[in-house]
Amino acid sequence: MPHFKFYYFDVRGRGEVIRLLFHLADEKFEDERFGMEQWASYKPEMPLGQVPVLEVDGVKISQTTAIARYLGHQFHRAGTNAVDCARLDMIAEVIQEFMSSEGMGKFSRVLLGMIQANKEQFFKEKVLPDIEKYAPLIEKFLLENGNNGLLLGDRETWVDVFAAESFSKVIDYGSPDALDAYPHILALINRIFNHPNIKKYVAGRKSTPA
Repeated sequence: MPHFKFYYFDVRGRGEVIRLLFHLADEKFEDERFGMEQWASYKPEMPLGQVPVLEVDGVKISQTTAIARYLGHQFHRAGTNAVDCARLDMIAEVIQEFMSSEGMGKFSRVLLGMIQANKEQFFKEKVLPDIEKYAPLIEKFLLENGNNGLLLGDRETWVDVFAAESFSKVIDYGSPDALDAYPHILALINRIFNHPNIKKYVAGRKSTPA
């Protein structure tokens, strides 16, 4: 197994899905966390001048979905054929659009005080419309796969973890009833976060503001 070193801020943000994939696979990695005040010293070393970044035997990979997809294949959490892999990529693109949308894409920066706005008002006016646009698509994919609470097949994939982590944030940082209209997404979140490996990690995870 390669040597893995993961670079990201000391928050969940866009990087937590990567940490969850390592814990799901029960694979060791260096979790290099830092604060905004340290970022300037890290930035020049990053391929795109941004994080998250995963270093694999000295080679740095940037972009959340690229890293998560790589780990999905590395840890046998991807599709079993080219078509299934493409379908998972399709769903991942929807989740990435959601996480980069006008409201959800800025919500973490509001939570961290980088954008000055009332958190509750921003969530109601900006994030909820994004949920209403993207959550029905994920709910539809889950329904199409049956009642096992997963997006494809019968085993947790990297995209299941990506979806669960992304949508769980609207409950954890927004409103506890934000996903009540989407029971299959709630079931997915429940399944992923009750996996023994992830549950153990989350139980010891410190609380972060975003």
